[in-house]
Formats: sequence, C-alpha cells, structure tokens
Amino acid sequence: MKNHVVLQLDPTPRNARNSEATFVTLKGGRILLAWSKFIGNNHSDFGAGVIAARWSDDGGLTWSKQDRVLVKKDRQATNVMSPSLLRLQDGRIALVYLRKEGMNICMPWIRFSADEARTFSDPICISSVPGYYCVNNDRVIQLRSGRIIMPVCLCRMRMPWERKPMPRLAGDTATHYPNAQEPFWASPTVILFYFSDDGGQTWFESRTSYYHCFPDGSGLEEPGMIELRDGTLWSWTRTGPIGKHANGMRQWQSFSRDAGQVWSPPEPSPFVSPCSPMQVKRIPATGHLLAVWNDHSGRFKVARPKPISWARTPLVSAISKNEGRTWGHHKLLEKAPDHGFCYPAIHFTAAAVLLSYNAGGAGSRDCLDTQRVRWIPLSEMYA
Repeated sequence: MKNHVVLQLDPTPRNARNSEATFVTLKGGRILLAWSKFIGNNHSDFGAGVIAARWSDDGGLTWSKQDRVLVKKDRQATNVMSPSLLRLQDGRIALVYLRKEGMNICMPWIRFSADEARTFSDPICISSVPGYYCVNNDRVIQLRSGRIIMPVCLCRMRMPWERKPMPRLAGDTATHYPNAQEPFWASPTVILFYFSDDGGQTWFESRTSYYHCFPDGSGLEEPGMIELRDGTLWSWTRTGPIGKHANGMRQWQSFSRDAGQVWSPPEPSPFVSPCSPMQVKRIPATGHLLAVWNDHSGRFKVARPKPISWARTPLVSAISKNEGRTWGHHKLLEKAPDHGFCYPAIHFTAAAVLLSYNAGGAGSRDCLDTQRVRWIPLSEMYA
C-alpha cells in the first residue's frame, strides 16, 4: 500500500485553524491524535483555542469524524495549544501543552492520565518563573534513566532599533500577530531545558542554556531533542525569521553529555532549512533515526516557494543508521510551492510511519491553518 493522506483538518468559519499535532498509541491499539484547534475566526497564535483529539482503530488508515476536547480554555487564558503526548515508562500518558495569556505570558503545563486518556489529572505548571515560553508540539521525551525532559525557548518582544519603517516578518506579521505595533520584531530566544526525575511532579531547569544572535537581529528558536545510543542528548533549533545570516538559513545544534544539565555552544548543523522547525524520532523497528524538515539544500529540484508558503516547502525525510553522523534515504514528501509544510509530528506503527504537519496555503489564510496526516509504509521510507 502506497503512502497517502489519511486525514485533513481544514479550517472553517467557526474553526479558524488546526495545527501542531501529536500522537500516542493506547494499550488497546487505538491511536490518539491531539492538536491545537482554534475556535472562532481568529487564526493567529493569539486566537481562542483548545486541545482537541480524534482517534484511529486501524493503525492510522481511517480516523473518527467527531472531535473530542482534551483541554478546554479557561476564562483567563487566551488559548491552550501546542500539545505533546508521551507514553511514560510507568504506563501513564503525559500531556504537555502551552497556556497563553496575551502577548507576554505563555506557560508550559502538564497533565497525566492513568486510564488511557479517558481522563487527565489537574494541571501542573512546569516553570515557576512567569514569561513567554514556547514548547513545540511532539517535543517532550523520557530518557532511558526515567528522566522526563523537554526543550523550551524563552521569548520576549523586543523594541525596535531603528526609526525608519521596516519590512514585516515572513508570513505577514500583522495577520499572525494582530495586536503587535509597527515595527514588530521577535527577539532571539534563550534555549533551555526543564526536567523531572519524579514522574513529572516537580521540575528543574538545566544548569546551562544556550543562545545565539546573528548580526541581522535573528537568533535560535523552537528547539527539539533526542537521546542518542551513547546517552548524549542532541538538540536542534530553527533560526529566526528576519533574514539570511553568515551561515545561511539552517538548523543549529547543541549537545549534552550529562542528561541535559550542561549544553555545548550552538553550532550550524548539516540541515539547510528556512525558519521552520525540524523533528527527529527513532524508528522502533530498526533503531535508526528519522528526520523530517524543510530541505533548502537544493537536493530536490522543486518550484520556487510562493509567499503564502512562508518558504516552508518542500517537506523531506531522511534516515541515519549511525546516530546522526550521516544521512541517507532522502525522500520528498511534499513539494507544492503554494503551501507551507511545518511543525511535523512523527509516530510509528508496526509497519508504517504516521506524519502529521501543517499544510495550509493556496486557498487558505496561511500555512498554519490546515492539519494533514500522512500514512507511509516503513519500507517506503527506506526505498
């Protein structure tokens, strides 16, 4: 069976955006998909939103028609969004998400389920210091030691540094950030890591963090991470949205050899990409690493991206058989120049890979408003 799209969540007048998804397999075999469902007509990051879910009982080939709300938005919150589902070693399911209050407060929270996602515990706020934090979807991991750890970026909205008018960020900032004043710039973020050694009840911050600012004012954002076989933690981040810098637009990387306490200075990685996050997961059946990102290396000859895509095309995968030292089996997943394919989530069944990613553009309002799930035989990823 060839790979194909098995679910697409398009926006509607009462559901302006479906984005940033994550998966978990329940003990009976059911696969749960959770995502950021924006309710109402505001599709920006500051629109009203909940964490919704659908499920599949046939390995991801077909999906339920009705949505189930996992986390509601309370009155004080602007929205809840960007979920990560994780099966813990003790059998529980962890659900991490962001709870936002306007432009300056966005905090990571965690809940737990001991009954296969039928109910979740009261939320625990992961950081004790208020701020605007970002934890991407499908990002939280548990190390072999049992430590739960998540990569976080701490953001702020910077003041302008020139009086003259400046161009907007890629993707029409006025649409995405409707309350922002002209000129608006996002500051480079601090990349840090929160971890828990008691099953998620208490949380601590890594001893060191990392940061990098380029001459054009952009920096590093939206980190991900994975544990390598020798215990090293590999973290990667996208670069910021302002423009090209001396090392070109690519993913940057850092490493920790003490379970996430101390991190090496960030450096350019081999992954050439636009301002768009990458995801990497380990394939259970083979032990190899699978990466999914927007490849701008020129490996694939595709049409020039159109503005509506935010340059987040094409979408490509690759496999590493030696813990990330080299990559092969490159596969072109999506190439439409008028769509943006971003915020991928990766999940495995016995014989297939499920990818969920944003796929808006063309006739929609932006690349973030449409969620797509693709089913791909594992053998095809190696073809």
